[in-house]
Amino acid sequence: MTKVNSQKYSKALLEVAQEKEQLENVLTEVNEMIQLFEENNLNTFFASEVYSYTVKSEVVDMLLQSSSELISNFLETVRANGRLSDLTEIFDEIKNTADDMFKIADVEVVSSVQLSEHQIDKFAEMTKAKFDLNEVKIINTVDEKILGGFIVNSRGKIIDASLKTQLAKIAAEIL
Repeated sequence: MTKVNSQKYSKALLEVAQEKEQLENVLTEVNEMIQLFEENNLNTFFASEVYSYTVKSEVVDMLLQSSSELISNFLETVRANGRLSDLTEIFDEIKNTADDMFKIADVEVVSSVQLSEHQIDKFAEMTKAKFDLNEVKIINTVDEKILGGFIVNSRGKIIDASLKTQLAKIAAEIL
């Protein structure tokens, strides 16, 4: 499936959810589906051509049993349009679109040492202001190769204040 098609399904579900004032519940269900797919490797199952449409459809029937009416209707639509192999991509697109709507993002902070809770809170405040976000989840990655400082990455927007980069700039100026 192309990204454009995933965006169409995503946009349609989110618009209906807003109209019916069920956006929060739908997003919770979508996040639960994403987690369920990851934990049970359903991403590979639905994308695989080894499993028949009938077998995939039976799994969707199980998902329908615990879904809200809106998500059930959505899954039925995806199934009726023969897009079961694209479910993972569609759910991911729904999450990304919702994150854009509500200005929510995961922010990776690379540092040479593990950050304290206080430092993580400071990075959360800084990235909210810098990237115009309402909610952030800081993911701290330790990389001793940056020597000191930090690198912040949020959806391709990068702030590189690492000591390694600063030393490289000085070295380039000397040459």
